[in-house]
Parts: sequence; C-alpha cells; structure tokens
Amino acid sequence: MDLERGPWKKDNYWVSHFQFLPEVSEGMNLPAQVEFHDSTLRDGEQAAGVFFSAQDKIEIAKKLDAAGIQFIEAGFPVVSKADQEAIEKIVGLGLKAKITCLSRAKAEDIELAAAIGVWGAILEVPVSQVRLKYQFGWTEDDAIKKILSACVMAKEKGLATYLFMIDSSRADLEFIERLLTATVKEGVVDRISVVDTAGCITPAGMRYFAGKIRQMVDVPLEVHAHNDFGLGVANSLASIEAGVSSVAATLNGLGQRAGNAPLEEIAWSLEALYGVPTGLDMAKLYEVAVHVQELSGWSFPPNKPVVGKNIFTWEAGLPVAALRKNPHTVEPFQPETFNRTHQIELGKKCGKANIEWKMEMLGLSAGDEGMVERLMKRVKEESVKFRRGLTDAEFAGLCQEEKKSGK
Repeated sequence: MDLERGPWKKDNYWVSHFQFLPEVSEGMNLPAQVEFHDSTLRDGEQAAGVFFSAQDKIEIAKKLDAAGIQFIEAGFPVVSKADQEAIEKIVGLGLKAKITCLSRAKAEDIELAAAIGVWGAILEVPVSQVRLKYQFGWTEDDAIKKILSACVMAKEKGLATYLFMIDSSRADLEFIERLLTATVKEGVVDRISVVDTAGCITPAGMRYFAGKIRQMVDVPLEVHAHNDFGLGVANSLASIEAGVSSVAATLNGLGQRAGNAPLEEIAWSLEALYGVPTGLDMAKLYEVAVHVQELSGWSFPPNKPVVGKNIFTWEAGLPVAALRKNPHTVEPFQPETFNRTHQIELGKKCGKANIEWKMEMLGLSAGDEGMVERLMKRVKEESVKFRRGLTDAEFAGLCQEEKKSGK
C-alpha cells in the first residue's frame, strides 16, 4: 500500500490512513460539508468572569465572518440592555454569516428576538427528566404544549427556529420522539440541536443518540457539546459520523464549568482527519482564536491543540533533526496552515540540528568546523545553570564569544 498517496496526505498534513479504510468509514453517515455556528459571544461569555464589551463582540463577529463561520450566535438579549444593543449592532453589520440569538420558550423573548432583527432564534427548551421535574416543574405533556407554542410563534414572527433541546443527552428517547413528531410535523422547526449540556455522554453514546434522532426527522441537525469529561471534540465528531451537519461550539472551548467543545479543534479535525470540508479559513480562524484569548483574559495552555503557542515549538535534538529533513516525520500537520512558523528552542535537550537551524534563522554563521559542537555544549551548560532555554540574544552573544575564541 502506497501511503504517500491518499486523502490522509496533503502538502500541509499527513495523518493516519486507518480512518479512511472502507471497513472503518462505511459505517459513517458523514455529510458532504459541515457548517459552524459559533457560540463564543453567548455561551463563551457565559463563563464566570468573562465579559465582552459591545465593541469586543463586534470585532469578534467581523473576524468570525472573515474566517467563513456560517452562523453566529450573537448573545442572549434578555440578559441586559447592553447585550441587546450589541446584538442589534452585529445584525446591522451586514455580515455574510447568519445571526442568531438565544431565546427561552417565552413570548417576550421571541418578540425581542424578532424586534432585534436576528435571522434565527435558538429556542432553549428542556427535555431531560431532571430538568423538567426539578428546574421547570413541567410534565412531558406540558413541555410539548409549551414548546410547540413557542415554535409556532417564532415562525409567525419570521424567525428561523432552532429547537435547542437542553440536556438532551440525559433525556428519554421516547419523549424526544414525541416532541419532534409534534413540532416537526407542524413545519415550525428549521433545525434541531442535539445538546450535551452536562458534557456527560461518551462518543459511542453520542453516535447512537444522534443517529436515532437522524432517523426520526428529516431536519438539519446541529450538535452542541460541553467538555466536562474532556470529550467535547470527540462527541461532536461522533455526532457528525452519525449524520449531524452543523456544529455549535466556542473558540478555545471558552464556556462555563469545563467549557464547550473548541470550535477550531473540531473544524481542523474534520478537514484533516475526515476529509470533510468546512468552508473555513484556518489561518483566519487561528487569528480570531488568539483575539478571543486576549479579549476574554482566558489564556489557553501552550500545548493546546491547533492554537497553542508551543505546538510548533521544538527543543529535543532528535526530532529537530528529523523535522529539518521532512516535517511530516514528526508532525501531523504543518504551521503554514495557520500562517505560523516553526520555533526552535535552545535548552539542555537540544542537538546540533537546533544550533544550525537557529543560526540560519538569526543570519549567523559558524567561524570554524567545530563551532557548532562547542555552541551545543555551551547551550546545554547555560540552560542547566539558568534552568531555562536561552534567548536569541543570549545565543547570539555565545556565537560572538565562540567566534572570537575559535576554540
């Protein structure tokens, strides 16, 4: 098998071929394309201590639109007058992305959404027994009646209607089928959101659950996953394997508790690991992810997948030597995808390849054949002494010293 040819290898990535084998992929119901519904401005800001000003939200919305995001959940207008005004301003930008807002299944929320001028209302409706019984005090019949009424009203107001089934991963499947039968047959639901509010389902469970809903209705499905067990990305991808065609997520996984599924990780996984197009510009998506990090005050870990500061930074000598020969040897994807470059650290783990590469980067040259070896030895000694890697300025100083000494 020629593993240098196939959908698993492109100029900017080389991933595993196993997921593309027929015996693996034939059981999937992958859509032709996956759309993204960014929820950073609403569910992301819902994280404790995070605050976006109206100007922050406008800047983020513009960058999301430039990156190709198809839908933007601009906020929850009943939270405050400021939120309402921010959503109105985003609607007025005339972006390509369709603008939505969160609404409870209440007349006042739906009327406000329509007045603001959003394209769609995300109707937050309870479906799990724990929510119905302990939070809302509704019977299942009460819930169906109230939810149907809200959907009808939203459609009458000219809004695209999302049936956002909160905590649906802990709901009774028979009740969900009754609810969907009652609402979809009336033609008042445009999209259905499969929501793992508590972040408590497994990928296998999500694949089964989303697949069952896919069989019930012929309405576009959207997944909204949380990350309490670290499975937000895996569960989102599992739902897509079952036929879900839209993802609601936040940049950097910003959100309350353990956060939401990180949008950028799902998007790049679909492109590289599944070969499913998203229509997103990954370099611009990285740019807005960094911008959200700055505005939110929430720094993501340096080793965070896709956008972490250190994911293209190398120190250990053996992998750096391999990287210089061919980046595919030690990386699944290349930094150019995100308009980034490799960074080489000089510490106690470095090898000759680090020294040579760093000298090229800094425009420095070796004065004699043994200089690289001497520099490597000195870098290791200095990094142990300082308990950190050397800065470019410190390394340049060592180079000057070695050139002068010549020994």
